[in-house]
Amino acid sequence: MAGSGTIDTSGHLWVEEGDQRLAMVAEVAPVLPIHQTYSYVIPDELAGQVAPGQRVMVPVGRAGRPVAGFVVGIDQRPWDSTLRPITELVEAESYLTPELIALGRQIAEHYVCPLGRTLKAITPNAVRQQRGLKTVRYASLIADVESLREAGARWSERRRKLIDALAASADPIRVDSLLKGTGASSAMLRTLAKEEIVEVTSRKEVQTTTGTGPELVEPDFELNDEQRAAVGEIDKAIDAAAFGVTLLFGVSGSGKTEVYIRAIRRVVAQGRQAILLVPEIVLTTQLVQRLSSRLPDLAISHSGLTEVQRSLLWRQTAEGVSKVVIGTRSAVFAPCPNLGLICIDEEQETSYKNLRAPRFHVRDVAIMRAQQLRIPVVLGSATPSVEMWYHSEHRSDYHRIHLRRRVKALPMPKVQAIDMREEQAGEKRTVVFSRLMEHLLEATLERGEQALILMNRRGFANRIYCPACGTRITCPNCQVGLVVHRATGRSACHHCHTYVATPEICPDVACGQRLVHLGSGTQRVEDVLAERFPKARISRVDSDTMRHRDHYEGIVRDFEAREIDVLVGTQMIAKGLDFPFVSFVGVVHADTDALLGGFRASERLFQLITQVAGRAGRFDAPGRVVVQTTAPDLPALQFALTHDYEAFVADELKMRQQAGLPPFRRLARIVVEHAREETAGQEADALAERLAELVEKTGEEGADLMGPNPCVLARLRGKYRFELLVRTLNATGLRRLMTAAQVEKVLATKGQTTIVDVDPVSLM
Repeated sequence: MAGSGTIDTSGHLWVEEGDQRLAMVAEVAPVLPIHQTYSYVIPDELAGQVAPGQRVMVPVGRAGRPVAGFVVGIDQRPWDSTLRPITELVEAESYLTPELIALGRQIAEHYVCPLGRTLKAITPNAVRQQRGLKTVRYASLIADVESLREAGARWSERRRKLIDALAASADPIRVDSLLKGTGASSAMLRTLAKEEIVEVTSRKEVQTTTGTGPELVEPDFELNDEQRAAVGEIDKAIDAAAFGVTLLFGVSGSGKTEVYIRAIRRVVAQGRQAILLVPEIVLTTQLVQRLSSRLPDLAISHSGLTEVQRSLLWRQTAEGVSKVVIGTRSAVFAPCPNLGLICIDEEQETSYKNLRAPRFHVRDVAIMRAQQLRIPVVLGSATPSVEMWYHSEHRSDYHRIHLRRRVKALPMPKVQAIDMREEQAGEKRTVVFSRLMEHLLEATLERGEQALILMNRRGFANRIYCPACGTRITCPNCQVGLVVHRATGRSACHHCHTYVATPEICPDVACGQRLVHLGSGTQRVEDVLAERFPKARISRVDSDTMRHRDHYEGIVRDFEAREIDVLVGTQMIAKGLDFPFVSFVGVVHADTDALLGGFRASERLFQLITQVAGRAGRFDAPGRVVVQTTAPDLPALQFALTHDYEAFVADELKMRQQAGLPPFRRLARIVVEHAREETAGQEADALAERLAELVEKTGEEGADLMGPNPCVLARLRGKYRFELLVRTLNATGLRRLMTAAQVEKVLATKGQTTIVDVDPVSLM
């Protein structure tokens, strides 16, 4: 055994039995699929350099394999057991503050994700790598110049100028400026450094940028009574400097954005920072433009940023230069040193759910962070999530504010449903537009007004079908039909992104008949519109056409300039748009989402119809909305026709209480995937048995299991999928049960993939 306090070749730091020493010990969370942290000794060469939040390399396992991990704590304590030392400090600085580390621990526990992987998700990779920073060299004088001169040192004119310049400066001088000002060379500086007359050091600095933000402007309108009351109540919450959640429930066009702006400006005036979260920057172009003209020192974070831009944005926020951060999911982790408010626009949006581990919901993480910092949260929506509405009625730390009227007292648009079964009767071809929709669209164009047509399915057709033998062409990797994209001549699976040349002949050799395309998508809708209204200027907005943020911004500008008459699109056009000349909105196949199943389907249907209907009649032109459906009796659709959210949520809550679904119970979804269907099913059954035993062992009151059953998408990306739902009375019970499952290693399966999704938003 190596001597006490020495490091042997195995990489272990050994201590003789009974010999206790004080040492700086770091708690490290490795970036591995393991739900625990490990202790490592900080070696002498790294003393004073290692701090919580930094990324380090540590040996893991018997072989001491080097693995990256995050330091989550440091403590000086006596130790008398074998501890390995940290082998390398990967980054000298970190934006993982103690507050964000604590938040990471809470996220990791709640969403059943290893702490190391959670902390990695909190700080963008570009930030950890210090992208956008330039290495700058500085020179300083370290020798006694007078002593050298007295000793008879003889220098050339340029060497003397260089030394005199350094001697005259109390601070180190940038090397490039020094050489330029004295005419000295790099070789001369290196020689002086070797002679220990000059010391050259390097540090990373932000590259200087030029340019200013847009000029700040103040609107000339006054808040209405409801807006003033809302601002007053939120101001009280801000001034109280205490945690609380305010649900700002306002109909479409009621002026929620102006309430956000007033609240954020109050926080900034107090010297603090604010975060405004939006579902997707590309869908809120107008919102961002309005905020940029009203809020100083605004930082905008979104998925389209380059790594350099993201790194510099994080640094400016951490240094307090950026007072307001607006962004999508990752912005909830912005390292604001003096955060005073978090606002979440369209809090009900499913895009706030992270679809990769850690599978957190941004809204819920924002609430966690606000609780830790004891600051208020404002959630805004015209169609709040059922859970948030329920909490606003039953939790003392939640509060609800109503904005029931549109600004300028404009009326809500008239919404009318059309039963497409009657329209299709007797027709041999698929009817895309009902007679009423065509009539109102024609009248809109004749008046010189604009229209939105929502078709929440992209492509030309969603079924390739053989009428002779009934064969349906499906994705080779998933049990779903291919979607025809006529513009490219290819068909695609929108789940695994497989593309194939669109087949024309039935693949069944015994048949060989010509295939037909059934169903509609945005491409077909666009084609039919162009055929019926040849003079209309039509554009399409979906993920096929909007490949970059600039494309969407260009469409928005053209629509604002009235260079487009009709905008066709998926749910991308259902929110975030505010155009004065849109008087007609048409919805094609409104019941598509509701027929897909899942307990949130009715909620999604109501939200989509209400959101897109709210685009019409926002200014002087009265609004009309036509909703085409084959299921006109769906309760969610009936409530949407009258803009009656409160009646909808009351009906939905009644149904969920009877079924034992959120918000009355909490759910965790576990999905087992494998290339062999039999193996996936067997592993899911075995997992269900272990979980049932754990529920009985822990005695968790009200806990039960549902399944396992094949997922709605039973085969996806070449893997068969089975799901199991764990249900408990509350979040605390679910956390206890899932923590026990980790400790007992219950969740380990032989499946190729096991996914744990706490508080799922989709059961697909």
